Amino acid sequence: MRQTSTPSVKLNGIEYLLLSIQSNPGKSQRWHLRRKYMYQHGVEDYHKGGSGCGYFVSPSYRDVLWIDRSNEDGTKQVRYGCSLSVNSMFGSYTGNNYSGYPRYAHKSSCSQMHLTSAGWRRANEARKKLGLEPLSRYIV
Repeated sequence: MRQTSTPSVKLNGIEYLLLSIQSNPGKSQRWHLRRKYMYQHGVEDYHKGGSGCGYFVSPSYRDVLWIDRSNEDGTKQVRYGCSLSVNSMFGSYTGNNYSGYPRYAHKSSCSQMHLTSAGWRRANEARKKLGLEPLSRYIV
């Protein structure tokens, strides 16, 4: 297949991220966002992958189209401050308290993004839009 400098079909941000995660599972959110920025603007991202991070925190996409599998073993966690912590539901009074609730949570130091079955299906729809064959779900 011949590549052109100007594609005849333009993908939106979600479609591009889905294809990127499908092709490169296990890479970090910033890695995928840097590639998306280059695709959309043709220049390197000044924020080193920080532009467009709302895609990965949106409840419409996170755990619906993609999931972060970086901390499945529970060993690589770092503590960070936040305004509403999932830890607060357990009533722990350790850490930075505000009205009796801690304002911290734990997360992995580096994400590993993978598609869910719904994300895989939408990524294959984007592949069809580009004229490419859909990929099987379990190709490693």
